[in-house]
Amino acid sequence: MSVKPIKLNSMVGASWGQKGTLPIPNGPTYHELILETNASAADMLRIAITLNAEEIYVLSGEELLMLERYKRRDAIAGHFVIPFSDIVARTKNGVRYTGLVTELGDNIHLDIQFKSKAVNAAALSIQVHAWVSNSQAMRVLVPMIKRETMPANAQGENEFTNLVTSPLISIRRMHFMHDNISKLEIERDFVKEYEANTFISEANAKRNQRTPQDGYFHFDPIVRGFSIDELFPTQHSSNLKFSVTTTDVPGSIPILVESVKVTRPEVLQSGTG
Repeated sequence: MSVKPIKLNSMVGASWGQKGTLPIPNGPTYHELILETNASAADMLRIAITLNAEEIYVLSGEELLMLERYKRRDAIAGHFVIPFSDIVARTKNGVRYTGLVTELGDNIHLDIQFKSKAVNAAALSIQVHAWVSNSQAMRVLVPMIKRETMPANAQGENEFTNLVTSPLISIRRMHFMHDNISKLEIERDFVKEYEANTFISEANAKRNQRTPQDGYFHFDPIVRGFSIDELFPTQHSSNLKFSVTTTDVPGSIPILVESVKVTRPEVLQSGTG
């Protein structure tokens, strides 16, 4: 089997109202972590994965469900997926390079903050599994999921220019969390890179076997399945501006950003798919 399931150790400190922690062993390439639990999505307030002192994943249980539903993966009670590899990629390399490759000396752990419950609630049950493949010689990409927040104090066009950017960071997807977004435009160095209203964005997503989620506007440059070649680079000289048009005054719009950080650019230059 090229990808196989394994059971990880028990999570330490996992109980209602507390934070559970689980060290992730080095060695294999991690494609997904699976949470087998009696907790609901709403019960998992903050899920974080830390790699060598940097939080590379920060999201909630509800956001885990949203990511699965967007990819047309059926929700299963008691089963939550933390994705590393992009399993909807068209090519083997597109899946392989987006997994979390572990290297000798890595310090990796999973933290989950659980919601408080009444003293008579059923005890929390959780077991973490992983889908893994063999170790790889080197880590080429680090998958990341983090939240940004853009100000949106006007009805109509609101601009976001504070995305964390780098020549080494590229976007997989951005999920704008607001249900009254009618249009998204992206400008890099005063050149328009993207312009789509909600109808065009959602029609394209559905045509490519994705399911737009209520309350979100999805910017998905890899929607066609080319998870490396069609990443959206954040590198720019003067500006990288996201202009979101709304039909109300949101105040602010949270954005769940799926991205990858390149650790060895020379490997990608040889072509991956």
